[in-house]
Amino acid sequence: MKKQDWKDDHIEELLKQLPKITNHISKQDMYQQMMIYKEQKKRKRWLTPSVASAVAVLLLCILVPTMINFQDSAGSDVDNSEQENQVASNATQPKEANDEITNDEITNDEITNDESNPTQGNTEDKVENEEGTPKGDIDQTGDIYAQNEQAGDADDGNEQPVIEPTAVYAEDIKGQEEVLTYSIPDHNVQNFIPISVMVNKEAELSKMELFINYMSELKEAEWGLGELNPFDADFHYDSSNQVLTVDFHAATNITTSSQSETIKEILTDMMADFNIKKIDLLTDGEQGVEMGNEGFTEEINQVDTPNKSAYYFYYPNEEWTTPFLVPFRKKINSVTDAFAAMKTGIETYNLKASIPDDIDFETEVVSDEQLLITFEDDADIKNDEETLYTIEAILLTAKEFEYNEVKLENTEIDQIGRFDLEKEIQVPVAPNKRDLP
Repeated sequence: MKKQDWKDDHIEELLKQLPKITNHISKQDMYQQMMIYKEQKKRKRWLTPSVASAVAVLLLCILVPTMINFQDSAGSDVDNSEQENQVASNATQPKEANDEITNDEITNDEITNDESNPTQGNTEDKVENEEGTPKGDIDQTGDIYAQNEQAGDADDGNEQPVIEPTAVYAEDIKGQEEVLTYSIPDHNVQNFIPISVMVNKEAELSKMELFINYMSELKEAEWGLGELNPFDADFHYDSSNQVLTVDFHAATNITTSSQSETIKEILTDMMADFNIKKIDLLTDGEQGVEMGNEGFTEEINQVDTPNKSAYYFYYPNEEWTTPFLVPFRKKINSVTDAFAAMKTGIETYNLKASIPDDIDFETEVVSDEQLLITFEDDADIKNDEETLYTIEAILLTAKEFEYNEVKLENTEIDQIGRFDLEKEIQVPVAPNKRDLP
C-alpha cells in the first residue's frame, strides 16, 4: 500500500469532510456533570489509603501484644534460670551458719506462692531464706514447704462455720444461767413440743417461779406452735408445800375434751419436771373449774407419767427446715426398741422418722450410764445438718432411758458439727433450744 502523505492542509481538508456533530446538552448541564465526576474521583483517591491504614492498625494490635508476651516469657525464663543457679550455688556452700535458723522459723508467709507464676514465687522465697545461711538438701526444703502448705489448707478448713445442734448441752450453760423447758402443744394439740430457754438466775426466786415469770415471754406463734396458756390463767407456786395453784378467769370456757386434755397434759408435764405434789385448780379464787366432759375438777394429783419415749422429727409446716425433736408419748420397753421405732414416721401425728433408712447400727449397753453404737459399713454418715439432727435424736432417746453418754463407732469421719466422734458424747441437758427477746 502506498504510504499516505499527511500534511496539515490535507488533514484539514479531510476534517471538513466529516459529518457535522451537534451537542444538544446545555453548558449548565455539562458543567454539573463535570463537577459530579470530579467529586467521585476525589472520593476514590482517599478510600484506598484509608482502608490500607485500618488494616495496618489492626495488624499492629494483633502483633504487638504477642511480641511483648514473648519478650516477658523470655525474660522470665532467664530470671528463673539465674535464680535456680543461685539456689543451687547456695545449697552447695558449707553449713556454717545453719544452726541459727531452724525449720520452725520458716513461716507460711515466707513460702506463699504467686498464683500467676508459682515457680518464680518459690525460687524467690528460697533465695530469701537461704541467702548466707544454706539449708543443705534442696529436696528437704521442698518437703518443708509442702508441710506448711498442708497446714495452711487445714487452717482454712477450720474457718468453715460449724453446724450448730438444736438442743442445750452442758457447755452452753454459763455459771448464772438456768434452763427452763416448756411443753407447748402444736396447733392440732397432738404433740407437745419441749422448748428450752436459758435465763439468768435470780437469788430470791426458785426455778419454778422463774418458769412462771417467763411464760409470758414465749414466742409460740413465731415458733410455729400453739399456745402454752391459751386461757391466760394465773400461776402461783408454794415451794414449802410443793403445790402449784392455777387460777382461771370466770369467763374461761373449757367445753371440749381436747381443751381439757391439753390443760391436763401441760400441767402434768410441769409436775414431772419440778416434782410438784399437787395442782389446785381455781376459778377467780374459788376452788374448782369446769373442765368440759370431765366436769367440775378441783385438783390434779401427781401421776406416774412414762418417761421412756422415742424422739421423732416434727416440722410445723413444709417451709420449716430445722425440725423440732419431739418425744412420742408412748412407752417403749428398751432403748433398742426405741431406735428401731425411730426409723418409721407416725403420719397420724405428723411425726417424721428421725433415723433414715440408710443409717443402720448395732446398740450395746456398756454400763448403766453409757451406750455404744456401732454403725454398719455402708451407713451414710456425713458432717451435715441431717446427720447431726439424727445423732441428737439418738442422744435424747438415750437420755430417756437414763444413759448419760453415747460412743459412736465406725463412722469413717471424726467430727459431726461440734461433736468429736473420737470421744464419748454427753447427752443433751434439754431439747429444742430457743432464744427469748
